[in-house]
Amino acid sequence: MEPITLSYPPVAVLMLVGPSGAGKSTFAATHFLPTEVLASDEFRARVADDASAQHVTEDAFALLHFTLDLRLKHRRFTVVDSTALKPSARAQIVETANKRYVPVYALVLDVPLDECVRRDARRTDRTVGEKVIARQYVTFEQARRELQKDKSLAGVQVLTPETVHHAQIVRGASAVSGNRFDIIGDVHGCYTELCDLLNDLRYEWGEKDGLPRHPEGRLPVFVGDLADRGPDSTAVLKLACRLVAAGLALFAPGNHDDKLFRFLKGGNVTRTHGLDRTIAQWDALPEAERNTLTTDILTYLATAPTHLVLDDGKLVVAHAGIRDEWIGQHHASVKSFTLYGDVRGFEPGTNKPVRHDWASEYTGPAFIAYGHTPSPVLEWQTDDATGRRYVRLPIVNGTVNLDTGCVFGGALTALRYPEHELYSVPARAVYAEHEGLPYSLTEGFQTPEQGVY
Repeated sequence: MEPITLSYPPVAVLMLVGPSGAGKSTFAATHFLPTEVLASDEFRARVADDASAQHVTEDAFALLHFTLDLRLKHRRFTVVDSTALKPSARAQIVETANKRYVPVYALVLDVPLDECVRRDARRTDRTVGEKVIARQYVTFEQARRELQKDKSLAGVQVLTPETVHHAQIVRGASAVSGNRFDIIGDVHGCYTELCDLLNDLRYEWGEKDGLPRHPEGRLPVFVGDLADRGPDSTAVLKLACRLVAAGLALFAPGNHDDKLFRFLKGGNVTRTHGLDRTIAQWDALPEAERNTLTTDILTYLATAPTHLVLDDGKLVVAHAGIRDEWIGQHHASVKSFTLYGDVRGFEPGTNKPVRHDWASEYTGPAFIAYGHTPSPVLEWQTDDATGRRYVRLPIVNGTVNLDTGCVFGGALTALRYPEHELYSVPARAVYAEHEGLPYSLTEGFQTPEQGVY
């Protein structure tokens, strides 16, 4: 039998569902670290020195949920090993996770009743007994039907005795399946334009969690530089964190992001090039909200790899680009290149970096999408079939620069992959000045206040 891949985001709650004897604890011990697993029996033992002490179940679960909340506060992947058969038990787990913006998945171990009883009888430590398992199994059959309709869950997967040994777990960017992405250029705190672009790309915003999802399962991929210079960096960061946490987006860090990460970790950084504006927006947040966002950023964004290798290596997303021979590597030289580009010294007097045009010499097979350096000229094009306007961007040796200077009054642009279609929305204002970028805001467009563009 072919391996069965179970894919989860880097931070999530995984509920193991099944009656006693279904193999939940064995599965958890096989695939997860002991520290990642919260088992109800162990919490009974912690409370009463007896894993079978049913009279302390309420206190044991109170301790379990307290521990779960602390793990999610620190953005740790967590497995809950309890029967999870009753709706109230599952709802409490979901409620705890929702407070921390963490998705909940259910993994059902569908094992026949007689096999559960046989496994229980073979246990050497303690047994539950056939009568208890039989009662649990009736509830399990109802739970199995309920789970498939439970919209509060991010996903439900079922394993049988025939398939459980072929399961493999993947988490994070490696868990991404498919090859349909919308790669978004440098946002720089332009939250309104980001929403405009997602709407233009036909994402639908969820009524419950407020997150944008594409009806065809496409994923947005941020090319970096989420913050600084723009009017609402905190809103952009919140949205990006929640999307990445829910497995609904990917992110490659930019130099502005990296500087923000160092600031949040207490590093000594200069508050220039827009970071001062981000910090001012940061300080305006209530303390609890600020602390939560700090934890989210350091968990979901600061842990991102230097670049993303997608679609079986056919697509690479790196903020400032990457050399062909470095794709898939993450050492210090790669990080420097992907954050700042091919810098070859600094101008005397101004100390501005002298950047080499690495894309003109790129010969690798992978298509590379990047940003970092805003295009000095915007050429708006019209799609003859749809009338959609977008910024024309040249593809150079299988690379494309998606930074169209939105924060400087240009546009925010996304590349739809693998179609190679461009989507652009104009900036609503000039939020920051940049020498050499005399963008026109309207350029044949109506502004959003004047009508639909």
